[in-house]
Amino acid sequence: MAESMKNMDAFEQKLKESLEHYAVPYNSADWAQMERALSSGVRGWGHGRALMAGLLVAGGLLIGGAAYYLGRDNATTQEPTAATVQQALATEMQSHPASAAQTAMVEPATLPAPVAASTAPATAAGTMATGEHTAVEHMASVRKTASGTAQHATAHQANPQPEHGAAAPAPATLFRTSTKESCTGSPVDFTVEHMPEDGIYLWNFGDGSFSNKPNPQHTFTKPGSYQVMLSLSNTGMGTIHNKPSSDMIVIHEAPSANFNVVKQDFPGLLPSVHFENRSLGAKAYHWDLGDGTVSTEAHPDHIYKAKGVYKVELTVTNETGCEDRRMKEVRIDKDFNLGAPASFSPNGDGKDETFMPESLLSLTSKFELTIYDPAGQPVYSTSNPTHPWCGKVKNQGPVCAPGEYVWVVDVERGSQAAETFTGKVKLLP
Repeated sequence: MAESMKNMDAFEQKLKESLEHYAVPYNSADWAQMERALSSGVRGWGHGRALMAGLLVAGGLLIGGAAYYLGRDNATTQEPTAATVQQALATEMQSHPASAAQTAMVEPATLPAPVAASTAPATAAGTMATGEHTAVEHMASVRKTASGTAQHATAHQANPQPEHGAAAPAPATLFRTSTKESCTGSPVDFTVEHMPEDGIYLWNFGDGSFSNKPNPQHTFTKPGSYQVMLSLSNTGMGTIHNKPSSDMIVIHEAPSANFNVVKQDFPGLLPSVHFENRSLGAKAYHWDLGDGTVSTEAHPDHIYKAKGVYKVELTVTNETGCEDRRMKEVRIDKDFNLGAPASFSPNGDGKDETFMPESLLSLTSKFELTIYDPAGQPVYSTSNPTHPWCGKVKNQGPVCAPGEYVWVVDVERGSQAAETFTGKVKLLP
């Protein structure tokens, strides 16, 4: 073999030098076959010898290219790209047109698995010796496969089709509101539809308020139109999706309910409570006076006949239908029954001979007093405080039988409805 190596021409010497830096496993049969081919004395490139020389050149190209890529990145093994293969073949065609052209015409049957960096030289040498796929075949296969894969990937991206048996895409995440119009101070509910299980939420209500709850409730404190935005993401999405509300939420100005409690207890007047309405922006009023009585007046007066604590609530409404409420407590210290005595005895002894509620004696308002017997029949009626009941039917004839009688007093109160008082009095013998 030494004599043969002395007779190598310049190209063979160059090939030898390019392969000297790479170690391959020793196989005596392979190297003997290579020696016979090199010692044949033929210097041209024809037929089988030309193919063998082309295989050696291609093997050198693959080994050199692998060493170059390994030098650039020793951490991972990179497969040759289509551009790299084309450049290597173009260089070989310029240097040795005949051999490169003949070698490139070899059609690979299959694409071999990628070669690890530590076994690349040995695999290349083994391939050249045994006549299996050459390095250039490998590179040509990679070039063709890479080109076809790129075209397929581009077509798949342009026209994505769901795989057979794949699940249908999940419905889009939406949210809805409990109302499109509301009033300041009234809560609005927000509900997410098709909510992701691991969703992360950020609500922007458009008024400077935010929430990270899945289904929050928000109260707008100022009137206006608001565009609500939901930003959501989850671990599977990896990006933030913004979902604006389909319509603007319109918030109307609400009225403000308020009132003062003024107790009135003056001589000649019924002891009543005056409610001074201090509401703003209201058009209609509804009073719950706490004792079963209601009123729609703006500033009502009311007489509480029994002592106790009463919860008074005022509800006001404006032109857009927005409401507001205010509640206050009213304390009444004593019962009020017009000062009517519990009993009297018209027996002629000069003591408690007549019946007349004391408050009616000084009342400046008009009134009507009516007395009913135990059977419910009226026996006396008067509107004059100087004409009390003396225990007789129409104050004439004999005294009525002893027993319990019912009295009723209706007091006029100007534009308001008449105030009615009632009680019982015992007629004693």
